[in-house]
Amino acid sequence: MRKFVPPDESAWGLPAAWWKTVHPRRGGRASPLSGPVEAPDDLPPYVRERFLRRAVIFDTSLLDRGLRHLAEMNGDPLDAAVALLIADAGRSSIESHLAGEWTARFGIEFVTRAVAEAFRLVDSGALWRVDPDATETHERLWRAEELERAYAFARTVRRELASASDDDYRAATEVIERYRTWPAGRIIASYLSPTRTDWVDADCAAMAHWRFEGRAGWELGDHRHLSGLLVMAASRPEHLDQLRGAVTLAVLGHQDPGVVATILDGVGPAATAMLADPFYRELLWLSDGSPANRHRLRPQVLRVFGATPDDDALRILLRDTLDDEHRRPGQLLRTKALTRYPVRALRMLAERDDPISRDLFGGLVLTEPRLVLHLPPEIRERAAEVLSSGGAGIGTGWAAIIDTNDRRRPLDSADDVKQAVGALAEIPTAEAFGLLVDRVDRRYFRPALLAAAKRDPALAAQVLADRAQDSGTPDPTIAELLRDHLLAYPGCGTGLDSPVLAVTGGPEPVDPVVFDREPERRVLLPVWLIPAKLPAVTVRDSGVPLTPRAVRRLCEFVALSKLTVARPEIAEVLDVCDRGDLAALAWAIFEQWRAAGYPPRSPLAMAGLAAFGDDTTVPALTALFPDWVTTAGRILTGMDVLAAIGSDLALTHLYRLSRKARTAGIRGQAEERLGTVAVDRGLRPDELADRIVPDLGLDADGRARLDYGPRQFTVGFDEQLQPWVADADGRRLARLPRPSTGDDPELAPAAQRRFIEMRKEARAVTGDRIRAVETAMATGRRWTVAEFRAFFLEHPLMWHLAHRLLWVAYPPGTAPDGVVFRVAEDRTFADIDDKSWELPDDAVVGVAHPWHFADDRRAWGQVFLDYAIIQPFPQIERELIAPSDVDPAAMTGAAIDGRKLFVLTSRGWRFGGHHASVVRDWPPASAQISFTPGYHWQDGDAEKTLTGVSGLDGLDPIGYSEVIRDLRYLTT
Repeated sequence: MRKFVPPDESAWGLPAAWWKTVHPRRGGRASPLSGPVEAPDDLPPYVRERFLRRAVIFDTSLLDRGLRHLAEMNGDPLDAAVALLIADAGRSSIESHLAGEWTARFGIEFVTRAVAEAFRLVDSGALWRVDPDATETHERLWRAEELERAYAFARTVRRELASASDDDYRAATEVIERYRTWPAGRIIASYLSPTRTDWVDADCAAMAHWRFEGRAGWELGDHRHLSGLLVMAASRPEHLDQLRGAVTLAVLGHQDPGVVATILDGVGPAATAMLADPFYRELLWLSDGSPANRHRLRPQVLRVFGATPDDDALRILLRDTLDDEHRRPGQLLRTKALTRYPVRALRMLAERDDPISRDLFGGLVLTEPRLVLHLPPEIRERAAEVLSSGGAGIGTGWAAIIDTNDRRRPLDSADDVKQAVGALAEIPTAEAFGLLVDRVDRRYFRPALLAAAKRDPALAAQVLADRAQDSGTPDPTIAELLRDHLLAYPGCGTGLDSPVLAVTGGPEPVDPVVFDREPERRVLLPVWLIPAKLPAVTVRDSGVPLTPRAVRRLCEFVALSKLTVARPEIAEVLDVCDRGDLAALAWAIFEQWRAAGYPPRSPLAMAGLAAFGDDTTVPALTALFPDWVTTAGRILTGMDVLAAIGSDLALTHLYRLSRKARTAGIRGQAEERLGTVAVDRGLRPDELADRIVPDLGLDADGRARLDYGPRQFTVGFDEQLQPWVADADGRRLARLPRPSTGDDPELAPAAQRRFIEMRKEARAVTGDRIRAVETAMATGRRWTVAEFRAFFLEHPLMWHLAHRLLWVAYPPGTAPDGVVFRVAEDRTFADIDDKSWELPDDAVVGVAHPWHFADDRRAWGQVFLDYAIIQPFPQIERELIAPSDVDPAAMTGAAIDGRKLFVLTSRGWRFGGHHASVVRDWPPASAQISFTPGYHWQDGDAEKTLTGVSGLDGLDPIGYSEVIRDLRYLTT
């Protein structure tokens, strides 16, 4: 056995991203350097355009020096300082460009003098003063911009100095020392050269005693606003103590991780005790943002404390997470401090006497007993007691607080509950596993139990078997857990007095060739999956089931697949195996994932539904969406599954989500997936819309049964698509009765809600489809006979619409204007003489336009009048306009009601460029109606003036008639 080596408890655990934001110091942690970059050629004109527009009076001599330096890059540090300040803040990172350029040209001493001169200018305000005649000024904003620019440049120079050669660093330090003649200059010097601890000592001690005399109202460049730089020069806890209450946050930013990392880099782990002080909590934005929780640290800050190798840091972490009224054990565990510094954690936990600390202590000892040898004697004795007792009582603290949380909420969040359950599951004792078993039906416990069972299958099997025997009549849940566990880990059943699961009878299982392929990488199936429990999958041709090995390989193929890109083997599996069996297997995998509490990072279940799901999967999956309202990501993945299934039923459910989902984001995502599926299937938007018209749960006769328990009602829709209700005797009722005391308390309210939803959805569907069918009439859209029957005649809602319209068929060999017919009440077809007519299967069908039956309009009108049929939109009586009937140019200059333009967009028109026209396509041409001024949604009622109509020459007679009809609508 290898010698046990405990973790290095002096090592930092901060993420690399935090150290990358540090303000580096010589001898500390390095920060990436930026190489020299030439200043942009267009800088001087850019400066004149923005900086010089300020309503101020410039010191022209200084301003000219700065502009000249930007143009010529001379070697005067004061000129460079002015150039830095007038290089407008709108240009990002210009200070890095200038620092690189100046260092390359003139050396580090020049750059150091330039930054000192820049702060002298900011402090003195010598570059400009406010124009007393200006009507408006933004002096504080402008001064703040210059302070921000100087500070950003100083940070760049500090980075350069940290990596400079010893000679360059010594020379730069001598230069900056000359500027330590006023408080702000001293602060800048200490910030740039924090290794000069004599400077830092003196400045930290003097900070609280410095006074300020001078300008009132915009003091943004003085020592008070620069004082925050001293916390990033500090190298000892005493420095932070001296600065407490004496510095401001002006240059420290909001929740800047680089500031905290810089303090830790300079002072070391001991800085954490000072950072927890109320003053520094507020100064550095370390506290929780909500007013009720200002006394506790933010989660990001807790992670810093958990990654700092210091006793006080861990004490503060434990106190902040476990001693508050609303405890946050999840935040404690997420810092990983207890596993990063286990010996220190045991020492700190031993100082505490609360139940959670005792469980944490015992869990660490039981998980890694070899840590005991590295503990102090007094703590080692306590750890030995835990080991000698077999961990007796360890875990009861977690169980108690989780149980109490159901009543009094001592835990801060759901994540804290989840992490607490996980911590209980980490305790490797039979007693702790039993506590999981006792609560397995509660949230988060089943996944934790499965993870614990995987770590020690034998222990789990013994505990479950004992529970099954102790209860006399086995609890169904425990029996299921034991059975599933023995299926997942067959070797654990040896010697247990429990039922043995066996499969007998049936044909000998087979392994088709596709399952002989080894995946290119090893696949670890999730712990919650029990392949032996999955339903049988049979070979399509023979009906012989797959072997357990083949089923496991099938699961591996699915695990390697993505929702949108399945493994090549999946297509072969679909060819070889029964597709209904595959859909059932995919749903069984999903149900195991669901029973485990939807463990994250387990795409297998959804990938299986995407690969093998069918129309039986769709309603079962979407029925769960309301329960997932707080987990939008799962709903989005579910919509991806629907898109992958891609059947008309799946698209219908996607369409419902696009219309009825609670949030605009989910509705938009559903629309996006609908569009993607349409493209994949080669469907136009109107073709897709035909396929996703919901049937509202109606049967083939257009009826649905509502069950109140003792009473039943039938609902349907008339030809006006208005709902009707009938009782069990067929008698029509004025409305659906309300549930009464004699009705089933669950069935009756559910039936009433279903009726309300059906009525609401029918209204929406009716409006959409009427507009779509009218557009189809105007644009000459056609359907095959099979499509016409599926989308209209056989649809429980759409056939009412079909019955109220005239249709035109184009059998092969007929006249160009086709054969006009109607759909009778019995869903047969009739001609103008009301005689039965057969629709040939090889015809194409469209909605008849008056142009198709111009000579028979009166006769068709009489037929519809005789049958009292009310058309959903003007068809028989629709205006029919020929080019000889109107002069479009004569309408130019007519007034247009702006609201009518918006109405046209629902009739197939769309706004053109700059919303100064509306356009509609009639292949192969497009018509355009132009107007002025352009349409704006904020002033939609504003009157417009028609400026012209174009594109009429390329239209067929129907298109011409429709454009003029809409034009008349606009201008009348």
